[in-house]
Amino acid sequence: MDQALTSVLEAIGVASRSLALQNAISMAHDADRQRLAVYLEAMTPDQLAGMADAAHLLSVEAGRALARRARDGCASPADAASGEL
Repeated sequence: MDQALTSVLEAIGVASRSLALQNAISMAHDADRQRLAVYLEAMTPDQLAGMADAAHLLSVEAGRALARRARDGCASPADAASGEL
């Protein structure tokens, strides 16, 4: 019983962190700096560090994906989906 509860609490924690990251990305994408600042201020230092790490990784990987598309002459996701690489 204790192991099941621990597993459920861990799953809730993962879902909560994922949702927090998704919300922050949405606010950043919409350039809603005011709401984003308030949202981030409510986080603990550990949460902010995790958010910063995730945002950095996302930025690096998105940059690499863009570079691959530019190198391959594929400007948009629609081009990639069409198979015209």
